[in-house]
Amino acid sequence: MKGLFLLFALAVLPGLLSAKLVKADLSEAIKNRSVSLEAVNTEGRYKGKTTKLRITNTEKFVQQITVNLGVILKPDDTGAQPMVLAGGEDIIIPAGDSREIMVMTFCGNSPRSCPSKNSRYSYWRVGSDTLVKVLEFIKANSIYNIMGQDAVWVITNHHSVSNVYQEGNPEMVKKFVDLLCKLTGQPQPDFHTVMPEHEVAGQPAYVPKALKIIATFEVRLDSPKTLTLGVFNDAGEMIQKVFIDQEFGRSGHRFEVEFESADVAPGHYYIRLKEHDTVLQQKMVMVE
Repeated sequence: MKGLFLLFALAVLPGLLSAKLVKADLSEAIKNRSVSLEAVNTEGRYKGKTTKLRITNTEKFVQQITVNLGVILKPDDTGAQPMVLAGGEDIIIPAGDSREIMVMTFCGNSPRSCPSKNSRYSYWRVGSDTLVKVLEFIKANSIYNIMGQDAVWVITNHHSVSNVYQEGNPEMVKKFVDLLCKLTGQPQPDFHTVMPEHEVAGQPAYVPKALKIIATFEVRLDSPKTLTLGVFNDAGEMIQKVFIDQEFGRSGHRFEVEFESADVAPGHYYIRLKEHDTVLQQKMVMVE
């Protein structure tokens, strides 16, 4: 029996070793019609591992398909948002067979409606080279959260890079903001905004009202001074204080302000560092 099994294995092995395996990116394989694609958002969310791809190999050989970065899926519901695939997943599909894989996604158009559970999508196109570079940074640093989403919107919807922020991770924020400024030509922001996360099916993905605005002031005093730091409205009234008439000695000082902006009226506001009535530094922010 062992001898028969060995003879069988020796006979089959050359065929297995010579079996054709073709590697291709998903977008390339769809363009060449060597695969077909069905996509369903199984989670009713737009960021994270939300969407199941069913890929069918229409060829007579095995294919290894890579979900390339920046593939964009269009929704069957034209009012819903397109989905950007973060990419990087690999799947091997036997000839003439189908396989399913869950993939990471982001919203591709911020004013459009959030997906509902089990909403369906189809292949649309691959995003710009700039979007792909942003997704490469996201993948390399596993930023599949709201900071990653806000960075995608910087490219797809021209949002401000000031929205790209994550509390408690200043080094990563700086690296990401530096990259986005380089790619888009936007200037370095004077402040960061903390935006709400909104994933309610049928409602817009992006709500422009910032929860808070974070600004940093650095000053070197040549002599002791009495300083005031706070948020002021157009009328010059302080609406939120950090400190008032506080003494600081001769040295370098760094102050961080968290302007709680969620409940203030739309308009211009001024975060000011003052010595009595003299404004030493000021950052103007807009609340929508």
